[in-house]
Amino acid sequence: MKLLKDFFRQKVPRTNGETITYYQQSMELNERLFGFYILLSFLLLSVTLKRFFWMPILVLGAVLVKHAYRRKISIRVNLLLHTLIVLIWSGWYVKTFGWGQGGQHMLIVLVLLSFFSVYEPPLVKTLYFLGVLAARMALHGYAVTRDPIVEILPQQSFWLQLLNSVTMLVLLAGCSIIYSSNLQETERKLLLHNEQLQQMSEMKRFVQENPAEMYCVAIADIDFFKRVNDTYGHNCGDYVLCQLAALFMQKSIGQYSVARWGGEEFCFFIPGKNIDDAGAIITDVCLSVKRMKLEFEEHSFSITLTAGVEESDYRSTLPELIERADHKLYMGKKNGRDQVVI
Repeated sequence: MKLLKDFFRQKVPRTNGETITYYQQSMELNERLFGFYILLSFLLLSVTLKRFFWMPILVLGAVLVKHAYRRKISIRVNLLLHTLIVLIWSGWYVKTFGWGQGGQHMLIVLVLLSFFSVYEPPLVKTLYFLGVLAARMALHGYAVTRDPIVEILPQQSFWLQLLNSVTMLVLLAGCSIIYSSNLQETERKLLLHNEQLQQMSEMKRFVQENPAEMYCVAIADIDFFKRVNDTYGHNCGDYVLCQLAALFMQKSIGQYSVARWGGEEFCFFIPGKNIDDAGAIITDVCLSVKRMKLEFEEHSFSITLTAGVEESDYRSTLPELIERADHKLYMGKKNGRDQVVI
């Protein structure tokens, strides 16, 4: 019951006419794979039954037209058109070849597309689900009371059922991968955002409790981190971040606090130090990183950091100091990387 209560309490965000990337990817995956499936069905039916069928050609044409105009129509219309095409195909398939060939399997994927859409309120999703369920049961009722138009032999039935089952499972797996990847990325960004908030809170508390004390902030960035991910994989990138975090903690010894500040950026808070002393601390950290030997699987490599350091002037806010440190970081990147700008 709690699950249902939470479901019906979901809030619908405003779309502003844009489609969230993961939902757009899942819709495009469904359109492309469904179109490819229709083409394979046409070929398989023509070969196994030695007959020509117009419906696969018409449905494939509708899929291609919809795909061409997908960015010019709303999210709801996009889903409804896709639903209509799938319903027409499933109805024709069951009526022509019977229930046992699996043409109705495509209806299952529609439920997944509907429930993972953040744009529809829970009531609409529920009504959509009931509509798909009613369509499936209506097709089943039709199939058990009427003989199919085309008689299918057992060997032919095997290949038709195989194509329908594999297509359904591939579509379900593809959508699940897209949705789970999006969820993991969202959780990663949320954890990173929480880490940034915690670091900012600690820095603000220090400034409020020690208004007359000097402090510095620094923003450091891993040079060519994208190259590491592209060359050795994202698991290697995660390994590099873990090794850096361990080194930063080892080097801190009460001199600074540090937190992730972006994909490959780190924010250092250095209390009680002027910009020269803070610059020396960050330079020592960067040299240690440069000397650190990294080994991931069979790969051995090293990395460098570029950093910008800014000192409190007792007037600027923390965000302003961080922005100036980030600007110095940008200058260091522009001037060749592997350096500390103070």
